[in-house]
Amino acid sequence: MTTARSRTSPPLRLALLACAAAWLLAPPAAAQQPQEPAPAQQPSAPEQRARLALQAAQEAIEREDYETAARLLENFLFEQPGHVPALFNLAYCYSQLGRTADALDMYRETLEVDPDLVPAHLNLGLLLYDDGQPEAAAAEFERVLELDPENYRAHLFTATLLEETGEKERAREHYRRAAALDPQQAEPRRRLLALLLEQEDWAGAETVLAELLALLPEDPELLRLRGDLLLRQEKTAAALAAYEDYLTKEPQDLEIRLAVARLYRQQGKPEEALAHLRALEEQAPPNSPAANEGRQWQADILVELERWQEAIALYQQALRRQPANAELHAGLGFALLKSRNYQQAVPALLRALQLDPTRVETYNHLAAALTLSGNLAGAIEVLDRRAAYAGETPGTLFLRARNYDKLNQCARAIEYYEKFLDLNAGEQNDQYFQATGRLRLIKNTCRQRRGR
Repeated sequence: MTTARSRTSPPLRLALLACAAAWLLAPPAAAQQPQEPAPAQQPSAPEQRARLALQAAQEAIEREDYETAARLLENFLFEQPGHVPALFNLAYCYSQLGRTADALDMYRETLEVDPDLVPAHLNLGLLLYDDGQPEAAAAEFERVLELDPENYRAHLFTATLLEETGEKERAREHYRRAAALDPQQAEPRRRLLALLLEQEDWAGAETVLAELLALLPEDPELLRLRGDLLLRQEKTAAALAAYEDYLTKEPQDLEIRLAVARLYRQQGKPEEALAHLRALEEQAPPNSPAANEGRQWQADILVELERWQEAIALYQQALRRQPANAELHAGLGFALLKSRNYQQAVPALLRALQLDPTRVETYNHLAAALTLSGNLAGAIEVLDRRAAYAGETPGTLFLRARNYDKLNQCARAIEYYEKFLDLNAGEQNDQYFQATGRLRLIKNTCRQRRGR
């Protein structure tokens, strides 16, 4: 799964620039500046030309023709320097044309004429941030909050800068303030949620996520995140319900479907797990990693349910796509062993060990399959190979003893029955009674042979 933070907010710089663009373009910049008083008398010819030039520049901005708008505004300011709306809009045009240094200079010139123009401080702060000057940007946002303490964007941008510099608690305060000032805006809550998740404040994150879902109840990203958050709090049943809700809206999310199948399996609900794995197999490309993994999990679950024939068919199907997968060969061999197809189990288990000689449990299964198919000496050889990777267990010692016993190798049978009884530590199970009975009988038989 992707991380909670990466799903809740886009890269920081892009988010800030997107906010800036939206603010500037809707409505255009001229609508966010002080209005000039209506003329008391009929404008003169120069004034009329100036008005037409400003109107033409504004129309060029609205159709995003910033080159034309900048040229018109430059000509206008040559004749009427210090005109605040023209200075502001020219700074904006420069920023859209990528002329950052010119835009910074023009915003500063705007503020020399009108030091309290909030939009100019905001845009200057954003440009400074993008220019790699976060401290100067923070000073501009701070000035905005002095002039307008309830400015939503200034709180949002200030929070972002504080988070970047490690002042997490102050950032949380500004995110909350921004959210309160504009309750319909999701962005401050998204960023606050990401910060709370980073700080592992699960209760706080759950509260903010609930607020976001009230705003965006159909947002699949948030529904997925709700499942993640509940799972982090070990509320598995609730997390599964949240993921199920998410998958109704995003059925193609194979990562989550696989995770849900795993959770159901861990919760002892194999049928629910199988349902999701079958859905995954239908949706995933046939030879994709997700499809291959899902197919293997289906077979493993069927083994757990002792549905051997279904498991065998799935393992064989999976091996046609992944012939070098040791786990699949081992699973197939075990399913064949349990379904009493001993001779067929042997080559599957041998192939698994060729691919991965360290699979201790597969040695156990191969030794059992060889024993049950009558190859007692071969089973003992497999147990010898196993000894290179793991120590003896009561099970391997008993199998050795039993096979030596059937091969009429009395001394080795006695040796391993005794080793079994020592390691078994007096646990009186079926193997204990078999071992003690056979040990007494073999010892008597051996004495009789020596007495002849």
